[in-house]
Amino acid sequence: MRTRLTFWLLAVFIAWTGAAQAQASLSRAIDQWLQGEDEQSLNTLAELARNGVSDARLLLGRIETKDLGPSPYRMSLSKMETRALFRDVSGHGLFGRTWMSVEAALDNELARIFLRAAQPVPRLGLIERLNRLGEHEATDHPVRIVALYGNSEMLAELYAADFLMPDLIPYLDYLSGPPEPRADGLSALRYITSSTSKEVSSEDPETMGIAGLLSLGFGYGDHSAENRWRPAVEDWLLSTPSTQPIADLCNAECGDDAGGCAAAFLALSGGYYEVIRVDSPLEKLIPQEVFLASPRARLMTLRRAALARSETNMTWLADRDGIAEFSECAADLIVSERQKYLHD
Repeated sequence: MRTRLTFWLLAVFIAWTGAAQAQASLSRAIDQWLQGEDEQSLNTLAELARNGVSDARLLLGRIETKDLGPSPYRMSLSKMETRALFRDVSGHGLFGRTWMSVEAALDNELARIFLRAAQPVPRLGLIERLNRLGEHEATDHPVRIVALYGNSEMLAELYAADFLMPDLIPYLDYLSGPPEPRADGLSALRYITSSTSKEVSSEDPETMGIAGLLSLGFGYGDHSAENRWRPAVEDWLLSTPSTQPIADLCNAECGDDAGGCAAAFLALSGGYYEVIRVDSPLEKLIPQEVFLASPRARLMTLRRAALARSETNMTWLADRDGIAEFSECAADLIVSERQKYLHD
């Protein structure tokens, strides 16, 4: 009897030690990832995922699809290497299985909700559940789906909900309000300037110019610093929590030109509705405020801009002059970052 008890205690100790070691490895990998050290962090997460660590699987699955600024290391990988890094490739076909689907099959509630949240089906209950589980930023896509495809009752309920992220209110406003030219950009401008008494009118050319920029970003609308709305937009970019990585990057690197730098990153992100999407991939492990203050968030912001390709048929590297119209400092930062992705 004593021998059995000894073996049982030893098994418990080994299991506990293994779990503690896995948790320590996961914490180190998260810290490394937040510092921008992709090669070591992602490979550690992949090893933990293969060894059955659920949180590593969830985080790796979210990073695979939610990293808006892939590093030079990640971009250098072949398709097979990428699949081996981010997926379960242990005999599940050419493309493997995402770790999110693996966890969902094991009845992991959060994995199942993440997969449902990616579907183009309006579900108010899903948004509420994500918030209840602490994954507030993951509600971005399902909120937009409700705004696009939900009926008037769903929209009214979403407006009244206490779990609606304020930054997404303009999205609901322009889809549910009266039709007007460039309504998406005008709604964003109204939200940004809501604390002022300035009138936002579609009859005003300057207003429509900045609305085009807020709507679609680089190559659209009025990019000029003389537009009377630019100071308000720049102030918002440098002060709102959602764009903290832009503010931190531009304040640190561009000094007095921080406002122009911020406007450049807004433009290259694709406008208002894209610039607010730099988020923690998994708030269960990385709270949003921790992520936004991290080197990773600033790198994601910079890399996203550096990797942006214009939709106006200008080549990737030839856009430097266009960026410089916003900010010479931002143009230098972006061109310098682009060089890291060029290979012989």
